[in-house]
Amino acid sequence: MHPTEYKMRLSGLGVGMLTMANDPVGAGSLMYEQFMKDPDEGVGKIYGEFAGSKGASSVTGALRKSSVLSRLANGRLPKPPKLPEAPEAGHTPSTREALNGNEGPGAREKRNVPCEGDPVDVATGRMLLPQTDLVLPGSFPLVFTRTFESSYRSGRWFGPTWASTVDQRLEIDAAGVILVCEDGSLLAYPHPEQAGPPVFPSHGRRWPMTLDPDGDYTVTDPESGQVRHFAEDGLLTQQDDRNGAWIAYTYDDTTGTPLSISHSGGYELRLTSSDGRITGLALADGTEVLRYGYTDGHLTEVTNSSGRPLRFGYDPLGRITSWTDTNDRRFDYVYDERHRCIAQSGTNGHLNIRFAYEDGVTTLTDSLGHRKRYVTDDRAQVVAEIDPAGATTRFAYDRYGRLLSRTDPLGHTTRLTYDEAGHLTSVTRPDGKVSRARYNALGLPVTLVSADGTTTTHAYDEQGNRTSTTDPSGATTHFAYDPRGHLSSVTDALGHTTTFRFDPAGLLVSATDPLGATTTYTRDAFGRPVTVTDPLGRTTHHTWSTEGRLLRRVHPDGTSESRTYDGEGNCLTHTDAAGRVTVNEYGDFDLLTARTGPDGARHTFGHDTELRLTEVTNPQGLMWSYTYSPTGELSAETDFDGRTLTYEYDAAGALAARTDALGARTTYTRNELGQVTRKTTASGSTVYGYDARDRLASLTSPESSITWLRDGTGRVLAETVDGRTLTYAYDALGRRTTRTTPSGAESHWTYDAAGHRTSLTTAGRTITFERDAAGQELTRSLGPALSLTHEYDLLGRLSSRTVVGRDGRTIRRRGYSYRADGYLTGIDDSLTGPRTFTLDAAARVTAVDAGSWSERYAYDEAGNQTHASWPERHPGADAQGGRSYTGTRITRAGAVRYEHDALGRVTLRQKTRLSRKPETWRYEWNADDQLSTVTTPDGTRWRYTYDPLGRRTAKQRLSPAGAVVEETTFTWDSATLCEQSTGPVTLTWTHQGLHPLTQSEHIDDDTVDDRFFAIVTDLVGTPTELLTEDGTQAWRTRATLWGTTTWNRDATAYTPLRFPGQYFDPESGLHHNLFRTYDPETARYLTPDPLGLSPAPNPSTYVPNPHTWSDPLGLAPDGCPEELGDVTPIYKAPQRGMGHVQETLGFLEEHFPGGPQDPYMNGLAYFAKERELAEVYARHYGEGVIEIRIPTAEYLKRFAGFEHPYEGGPLTELEIPNSTVEQLNGYWRKRHK
Repeated sequence: MHPTEYKMRLSGLGVGMLTMANDPVGAGSLMYEQFMKDPDEGVGKIYGEFAGSKGASSVTGALRKSSVLSRLANGRLPKPPKLPEAPEAGHTPSTREALNGNEGPGAREKRNVPCEGDPVDVATGRMLLPQTDLVLPGSFPLVFTRTFESSYRSGRWFGPTWASTVDQRLEIDAAGVILVCEDGSLLAYPHPEQAGPPVFPSHGRRWPMTLDPDGDYTVTDPESGQVRHFAEDGLLTQQDDRNGAWIAYTYDDTTGTPLSISHSGGYELRLTSSDGRITGLALADGTEVLRYGYTDGHLTEVTNSSGRPLRFGYDPLGRITSWTDTNDRRFDYVYDERHRCIAQSGTNGHLNIRFAYEDGVTTLTDSLGHRKRYVTDDRAQVVAEIDPAGATTRFAYDRYGRLLSRTDPLGHTTRLTYDEAGHLTSVTRPDGKVSRARYNALGLPVTLVSADGTTTTHAYDEQGNRTSTTDPSGATTHFAYDPRGHLSSVTDALGHTTTFRFDPAGLLVSATDPLGATTTYTRDAFGRPVTVTDPLGRTTHHTWSTEGRLLRRVHPDGTSESRTYDGEGNCLTHTDAAGRVTVNEYGDFDLLTARTGPDGARHTFGHDTELRLTEVTNPQGLMWSYTYSPTGELSAETDFDGRTLTYEYDAAGALAARTDALGARTTYTRNELGQVTRKTTASGSTVYGYDARDRLASLTSPESSITWLRDGTGRVLAETVDGRTLTYAYDALGRRTTRTTPSGAESHWTYDAAGHRTSLTTAGRTITFERDAAGQELTRSLGPALSLTHEYDLLGRLSSRTVVGRDGRTIRRRGYSYRADGYLTGIDDSLTGPRTFTLDAAARVTAVDAGSWSERYAYDEAGNQTHASWPERHPGADAQGGRSYTGTRITRAGAVRYEHDALGRVTLRQKTRLSRKPETWRYEWNADDQLSTVTTPDGTRWRYTYDPLGRRTAKQRLSPAGAVVEETTFTWDSATLCEQSTGPVTLTWTHQGLHPLTQSEHIDDDTVDDRFFAIVTDLVGTPTELLTEDGTQAWRTRATLWGTTTWNRDATAYTPLRFPGQYFDPESGLHHNLFRTYDPETARYLTPDPLGLSPAPNPSTYVPNPHTWSDPLGLAPDGCPEELGDVTPIYKAPQRGMGHVQETLGFLEEHFPGGPQDPYMNGLAYFAKERELAEVYARHYGEGVIEIRIPTAEYLKRFAGFEHPYEGGPLTELEIPNSTVEQLNGYWRKRHK
């Protein structure tokens, strides 16, 4: 699927719309997978109390109170510091004057303000600039922020136009009390009665305020549970959560200048100041975090550890007119007399935007002249958006800024309702289905009923910590806590318990799985992990910059990798463990402009002034270009060979049509939820059907159909393809326990308490698995006569595999050696002797050497083979020699020539013969670029059929008249081939990830016994041997580096499986690779990658090194250590039991319930910007890490807005609404295990 085609998968707004109405950061604890957003950092928090207890100990409260009383007793009640005189004479309005008549706009939480550009509030025209200076992680993180707003004049410590963490205060006057928030929003309250009921602000967030008997004020955030305490003078003295964690503020008794911020977990942040301005932040040990500089009282410099400042320019009214980053990239702003930004632009015209304001309509004209309009109401809420094409999206809000409805340009409306406390209680979708939620007295969801009636329930303790969750299947997970409210254990539905230890700040110290395997962590003063020690005692060390950027990682074997950064945090160089250096270059807005690999190959990237990727130039000078519609959608792309694809969209922005270079058109029809209901090509239509929970239930194409039967949690119980049914069963944790194929072959799995597979029973045989504490497979046993034993090095790489027979006899042993960066350099085989591999600077194999065997390969700068040789006696000898290309299309390999059509698909492969007629294969393709027909040199025609998901369902040999004379049918377990039938013979496979484990052979003849084989594979999962139960070698391969394969002449068995995900077709000599067809003689695919350049910089070649990488789907290399091209990677550790599903099918909305289905989560899917953050989850979930690569321009447009500082450390997470998460499925992804 092309990167833009994610829109096919959109399932509408649904309950995900609630994130537009509720605080997405308020939710902090999830069921084990979702509960621990990061076990490494130990968040483990949920909503706090609505009002009441101040949360801190009596000692803390006494200290806080005594400080205020002391100042009062000495007659030194602090007053706000005197602000510097304005550069221009005139009246600076008070906070009350600024708020009068502006209560609605002023009360809006800044992160919910609708912004465009860099960034400008389209409702008010105010320029906003939020900045996070420091995050000290924990269960109650200490976060220091600043926010500029062009019309704001209530700032103190960073100048009048900046709000900040230490600017939080109450301003008390005759009209009432104003809460000045750290983001610059202002909440106006009436005076509360002393010891009386809480009062609420007139607009904005429903935060109750009370006045204590002793004269202090308390403000409670009911969603986060955070309680703020203010002294009688209005200064913020303390914040605390329900479980007793607190953050205390210390001021100078005379001037009220903030001196320090301390944390119950042991953190202390010290502030230096001069002339009424904060000049620096530092930790208690003196480590400097930031320095601030001022001109005329305005913040003009912020300097980080790079020593280079971020600089701000101001006009006489205190408005920022420019910023210049540490790389001297400048951006400018122009304002009108009402503090509204009317123009902005980067030095080179990037985001050159004009804003016009008239009668409640804001018109934005972008750098390319396209206009977008926003209609606003008197509360500064956007009630309509009109895009450059005239499509209108409408919104309705209540006075508190909560979304009541959204109507898309096609007229589809989602409606939301709330209770008196502001909790979301129902969501009515465009199709009329309703989801509901019920809350307890603390405002926590206890019953969640989805649109189809399934129910999830939660229970809580007195502090509001979730103690149990029961899913729709009735499975219950229990949670326990230590005295500080940190998660101490999770007990799953089968009674298996994982335990945790946290430090006082709430950071994870150790995690112990149900089998006793423990992972431990140590941290630096910033709370970042500096060592991680796994259950085997292997320790990884990390070194961080002050800003939390990973500088160096030292692996357990002593090898290391390092990175360097510029002042903006862009990675300039990455040096891997082998010393290979990758160099990156950046331009405006930190966009990647060039990348030079270790081999010197350089790719360059061009962008338009809207920051979108417009061209990629490869090392050969070939260009791939992208163009966009006025609404910002990709409208066309032209590849390296001049092939152009065009795209069309409906008014709601969903993909409506795609036209290829031959003019063939594919169209998409959708329902009111945005789900595709029909795809139409020249070959006919595919119809999509959905169940009551909007999950795909059926697909019907002209030649195939699929139906799914699911349980209440969405797990597939049965999949029927063209009448062949595959069934599944699961345990209470959702792990697969049984699979039955169409032939009746059953496979059964068992698991240990930590979730590792312990046995597989299939074809009447049982294979058992033994693992070490880190989960590495040590022994695989098939009865007393056959076992495989494994050894690993300190990095977890396989160092040896031994096939052991009866009485411990070694049948075969292979030892593996690696380069420092993990690439294979040698195999020592007890039967065939040593084999060595020579690698170039790009880690590509250039030579294979063994006793009587050698291979040689050469490559150009784009990764194409330019020459190849292997022993003449091996198949494919005609393809040896030089290779020729036109653009990226191969035209000749040795004595073989190739022809292509306009779409770049190989249509002819011809082997020339001396004094003989050439051997010619002809290929025909369908509208989905699938190989539909092969004509072999003897004139035989083979036809291939596919199901609506693109999986091959049959291959048929045809008679001259077109009748089927031979047929093989295929059955798929998700994206993995699990069974084939040819006449009376059926082969069934079981897999462990990408590695096939067993092959069973059944013949419909009572006189012939079934046969069973254990499969031995290489490092990536390619079969190398079939072994009988007594260890006899029934089949073994001899293959070239790139997969041209032969086998022993005395073989008594056979398997068609090749590289992971590949199947050998003898009639063509090619490998079927699910979504593409692979030619092992040239190490290339016969068609360009349908994902374009997202997966790799060369769209036609196989992986760079087949010993380390694979491409099981025929779409994207698996195993690459670094991102390629101008892309931004993000990472996800799949929930337990969801790894294979999310790897193959992608991320579905129902994987991340929200709203009335689970408003506690606010319908969010948590992704990590850094892989190391996701890997922490993965250690506990056991499902690996899925990497998604998003073109940087699309990331900035679609996903950057979901970034949030990670509460558990100086990293970044993305909180993506479940209604948006399926957009990720259009991008390249792979799972690292």
